Amino acid sequence: MDYLDTMQFETYVSACAANAQVQVKWDKVDSTPRTDGKCIWIPRVHSHTSQEWLTRIRYYVKHETSHIVHSDFKLLEKERPQGLLAFINNLLEDHRIDYLNDSEYAGDVVTSNKYWTIYGSDVVRNLESTDSGLSEQQRLTLPLFVWDASLREDWIDTASEVFHTLLKAMDDDNREVYNKLLGYSKELVSIRERGTPQDVMDLSRKILRDVFGEDPAKYIEQPDDTSSAKAEGDGEGEDKGKSVGEGSEDGEGDGGEPKRKEGEDIITVDKLMDTMMHKHESSRVGIHVPHDDVKSGAYVVPKTSEYIVLSFPEGKEHPDVSGHISSGSLNKATVSNYVTNNAKPLANKLRIRLQVRSRDKYEYGLKKGKLHNGSLHRLLTGDTNNSQRIFRQRKTNDTLDTAITLLVDCSGSMSGKKFDMACAGAAAMAAALRPLNIPFSMLGFTNTFERDKPMLWVFNDFGERVSDNEFVSRFSIASGALWENTDGDALAYAGMKLLQRKEKRKVLLVLSDGSPAGRRHAGDIRSYTKEVIDKLDKLIDIHAIGIMDDNVTRYYKSHSVVNSESELTPAILNVLERKL
Repeated sequence: MDYLDTMQFETYVSACAANAQVQVKWDKVDSTPRTDGKCIWIPRVHSHTSQEWLTRIRYYVKHETSHIVHSDFKLLEKERPQGLLAFINNLLEDHRIDYLNDSEYAGDVVTSNKYWTIYGSDVVRNLESTDSGLSEQQRLTLPLFVWDASLREDWIDTASEVFHTLLKAMDDDNREVYNKLLGYSKELVSIRERGTPQDVMDLSRKILRDVFGEDPAKYIEQPDDTSSAKAEGDGEGEDKGKSVGEGSEDGEGDGGEPKRKEGEDIITVDKLMDTMMHKHESSRVGIHVPHDDVKSGAYVVPKTSEYIVLSFPEGKEHPDVSGHISSGSLNKATVSNYVTNNAKPLANKLRIRLQVRSRDKYEYGLKKGKLHNGSLHRLLTGDTNNSQRIFRQRKTNDTLDTAITLLVDCSGSMSGKKFDMACAGAAAMAAALRPLNIPFSMLGFTNTFERDKPMLWVFNDFGERVSDNEFVSRFSIASGALWENTDGDALAYAGMKLLQRKEKRKVLLVLSDGSPAGRRHAGDIRSYTKEVIDKLDKLIDIHAIGIMDDNVTRYYKSHSVVNSESELTPAILNVLERKL
């Protein structure tokens, strides 16, 4: 990209930001574009930036700033749609704000035309994906994509090509749904011209009920009445901070867990949202919610009974998971090949270094201990003090008297290459520690999809022997449940388990790509996460590795950042070498 292109791009971004009254911050070249409603972070443009990338980012900027100008974030917080309802609402609201923006700015129509050519290829590629879960969910919502494209033809020329391409991909069931959607075309056109976000939400409910035959009430995430009342008042009382879904009208089962009625499983499209034309990092289902829109004040720490700890293989059948987990997206072949070719050789290097450092040593020239034959000549010196220093004592090295826990971020933003990297790094660490007989555990953390409870996968428990193939299989299962992440809760649990170990030294290594997000009703999760880290830092050795993201530098005193697979495994091994 030349200098003129760069200047034009930066000018365009600045103009969009000024229109939306938000700030722009130029981030690292390989960072992920994101917004919190107040600021937009954009990767810096450089000489190797492609035109396709530039088109995507230009569209992202104008699209997100349009949401800031035209959308109602408070309405989404009030309505709290999820699953298919959230998806339909997101698609219709995108249609509305794109129409309003492009009608006002002719230059943005050019951007939309360029982008929709790329977008059409993205959707077709997803339909042809070998990932059965992604392909199935893409086909479920294909009629919505086709309907949306047909109405965008009014102002986006390339939408016509996308429409005809996707129309051919539909089967008979898709066409039946599409024909029903056509009955709502006039209403959507009216809403995009004169309607409000509330009108969009109302239309989304009608489409969910009449076209897809689903009850909209099942697709609303609601706290119980008691905690809602407390949230509106002073926030005090023993019910403060209850997780969404607790004490629901369905009644409670064993252990205070709410019972679910038969057939209450809802259609989930969280994985599909990750591959949409614009991914919204701030929500697990693609809702446009600002990152910083969290309750202030002390964080309500979840009770022990609220944690969902999942082992294998039965973990995926847990009621909080089974209805929502997808088929997973881990690239098993790539990860296994990487472990075979890279992890084990590096693990051997660490093992050799640690074996040398872990050998016991002797201290010589002592007045007591075991007799050291090499010091007997001192008896002949006549020096009373020196002649007594003919003993030695063995000093036991405690390098291997260490327990280690690896804590892996399993949030939605980790999907794809990042999660592949984390799995490869974890397998490398296991390969390095097994032959040294150093006790270790490996945990993954996210939050349950519906009730936002802290959830941990036990990839490898202390004392458990897990093969490389089984290790990859477990990560593959977890890759189908990458939701939100309250890091402070996961760190508190991992730290507690580690402190219960008898080993003299304790090390906690964290792999993460971003900031805490989740349990919004409970308070300030970010401050709580920092508080937990500061407390653990005084008790154990804790280090965080940022996966293609430098947010860890804001939370952890000891940290490093990696941007590729080739950097991750050496980084893990270097940390182990320093900490052991």
